[in-house]
Amino acid sequence: MKEYNENEAVALMAAVLPEELRDNDSICEVLDLIYDYYDENGELDLDLGDDDDDEQSDVDAIVAYIEKYFRKNAPSTRFSTEQIADMVKAEIEYENSLF
Repeated sequence: MKEYNENEAVALMAAVLPEELRDNDSICEVLDLIYDYYDENGELDLDLGDDDDDEQSDVDAIVAYIEKYFRKNAPSTRFSTEQIADMVKAEIEYENSLF
């Protein structure tokens, strides 16, 4: 199993965004919120038997979590719901590539 590299995750997340939204600090904030979601929901434990059928519901829940946070704490870069979902999917694909 390959070790998680935050820089690789951020690069893949940035790749799904338009050029003008590729602000590493803002993308890192989204990445931190993804892991805050995982932490709050007990999903930081390694689960090699993960069910891909739940992946879209996970994406939806993570996006909702991030948007709720951003409503209270305005981000420096404004992302649409679709852009947040694309970044979350890119991060999940990166995670899955490590196994």
